[in-house]
Amino acid sequence: MRREWALVTATFAVLASVAFAWHAIDRHPPEWDHANHLERAVLCGRDLAAGDVDAVIARSAFYPPLVPCLAGVLARVLPSDLAAAQVVLLGFLALGMAMVYSIGRDRVGGAAGVTAALIFGSAPFVVFNTLRFQLDLPLASTVALAVWLTLRTEGFARRGFAIALGAAIGLGLLVKPPFPLYVAPALVWALVTGRGRGRTANAVLAAAVAALVSIAWYGPRLVGLPAQIANRSFKQAAESGHPDPLSWTALAIYPATLPMFFGAAATVLLAAGLVVALRRRAWLELATVLVPFAVFLVIQNKNARYTLPILPMAAIVAAMALEALRPRWRAIATAATVLVAATQVSATAFAKPATLHVPGTRLAAAVPAPPSRDDWHHAEILEAIARHAGGRDVAAAVSIVPNHAHFSTSNFRYYAVRDERALRIVRAWDDVPIGVRYMVLKTGDVGPPWTEPKSRRAMARLDEDADFRRAFPVIAELPLPDGSRATVRARDVAAGVDAPAAAIAATLARATRAALGDFVEDVARLDVRVEHDGDITRGHVRRLVIVAERATVGELRKRNAARLTVHDLELAVDDLLVNPWSLVHAGRFEPLDAGRVRLTRGTIRAAELRAFLAALKGLARTSVRLEADGMRFAVELPGPDVSGRVRVVRAPGRPFALVPDGVRVGGVSVPGPLVSWVFRNLDPSARLGDRLPVAVELAPVRVAADAIYIGR
Repeated sequence: MRREWALVTATFAVLASVAFAWHAIDRHPPEWDHANHLERAVLCGRDLAAGDVDAVIARSAFYPPLVPCLAGVLARVLPSDLAAAQVVLLGFLALGMAMVYSIGRDRVGGAAGVTAALIFGSAPFVVFNTLRFQLDLPLASTVALAVWLTLRTEGFARRGFAIALGAAIGLGLLVKPPFPLYVAPALVWALVTGRGRGRTANAVLAAAVAALVSIAWYGPRLVGLPAQIANRSFKQAAESGHPDPLSWTALAIYPATLPMFFGAAATVLLAAGLVVALRRRAWLELATVLVPFAVFLVIQNKNARYTLPILPMAAIVAAMALEALRPRWRAIATAATVLVAATQVSATAFAKPATLHVPGTRLAAAVPAPPSRDDWHHAEILEAIARHAGGRDVAAAVSIVPNHAHFSTSNFRYYAVRDERALRIVRAWDDVPIGVRYMVLKTGDVGPPWTEPKSRRAMARLDEDADFRRAFPVIAELPLPDGSRATVRARDVAAGVDAPAAAIAATLARATRAALGDFVEDVARLDVRVEHDGDITRGHVRRLVIVAERATVGELRKRNAARLTVHDLELAVDDLLVNPWSLVHAGRFEPLDAGRVRLTRGTIRAAELRAFLAALKGLARTSVRLEADGMRFAVELPGPDVSGRVRVVRAPGRPFALVPDGVRVGGVSVPGPLVSWVFRNLDPSARLGDRLPVAVELAPVRVAADAIYIGR
């Protein structure tokens, strides 16, 4: 056993050396989720240093905090957050290889365990994820730990190991929500095959420990998480252009790419190993590989990351094929496997060879991800913005128009957080960049097909509209490694227009009426008032007031948009900033910023509110009934339905807040301390403050049985 452990340790040492060498060379900006997780690591380290555990728990809606927080804590003592992230990933790789060896030794034999650890650690996608701070390698290693502990429980007959298994399951849940899918087959196998007394009690105890470890994060999310998982699995996948889940194209994705992610030799051995496992009735190995694979095969959202946690047990099945060979053939096949493993590690980490295919096919057998010393100039761009702001506007909104892997909102936001720049990094705007102080653009490739049109529209607006372009002059321009150019623009309307203030105010009133056509219909007695001084020539308006006896509002340019009829309406915009050139030259209302938007008066009748909610996206299964000083609601959800009552109150940082009481889940009353756990997933007001580009306020709200009265 000492010799076997030495071989596993030596293999890990080689892989760790490859990772350290890669990071010593690489200067890649972190891509998308990689950047998001690094940002959360930095924030979690700061939160924990400040003792703010509530912020750690509340910060992410979907991804648990365990892995980022480990990196965040280590970053307080290591040279950088990147170094801390790499140490965390290598720690999980070591855990995963150790567990794969231990399971393989117990289930097949010591030599097979060593080979399985080699196959897992050298899998191209494992190598790829060792170099990038993602959650899937930690998830795979925690899955392997849970399976090994399941074996140690001997069918839940050993209480100590059952408790340890419960803790591992709780920690696995804190790595990523899909964790139970990968370990469920092993747990079922243990319950079915186990013998002895107290097994049920031990299994319940393990479940209780798992719940205790993970409840702080999952408790506030239990109601909303099933819907989030369903949306990510199907709805968002369809929006991103993924094929129908049961089409041949979709069903072939994972089998065709398996050699690229698992390795060519490992894929051949896996196919043979499944036959060996079936003959030996190795139901544990078969179930832990095939059940999660089948689930992800029929889910529309296809991503190789979802199958990585299957690889530990797949490596053991592959090793079973080698173990079944005669000694001479086993030695030859093992040597070939080691040689292929070394080649695919080199091809993945350093693109040497640059391409690697399964012999005789076009199937790739590696994920080339060589290091790069290219500079994408994030630091220079952020510094140019800070220098231009001159400390006057440090919390300015910066719109990152492209969504390129190395030049996106995610990596700019990460760098801003890491370097403690108080900038608000936002995505590309839809129609008008309201609240945007700076914008960063890129020529050439601007990102994947599902986000490219939005980026192109924003860039086209600058190219085609001289008045709009004049409001955002260029303050910096830099070449990028892919041959494109980055441009930084800053809002500046100080030059103003040469026209009488009264004439500009009259034009603004007319332009506002015209612009309302995109958002308002069925208007009665509309009036627009402009309160101004000489600064209106530079786009600054003291106050814009819109009054109507009745108006039906909604995003009318969108198909099947929900519409809400409001009576006795008065809306006031304070400290409004408009583009003066677009206003004077084209008579177009182009708002750029505002100090505050305030709904000072309005009445929403009960029947019209119900019609609006029924048509509103995401609320079709929600019913609301007005009553004195509150609203009675009921929400149909996947699982138990939720009902209760809410009051509307004023809240800082958002237009309003909803205060729940009498909340019931599936007809069962929720205890007071847990109400916020349930309702936070249903409360639309909680997210409004973060999404609105400017401050929006409501006058005092009174709810009655017939209507909602604002400002009366």
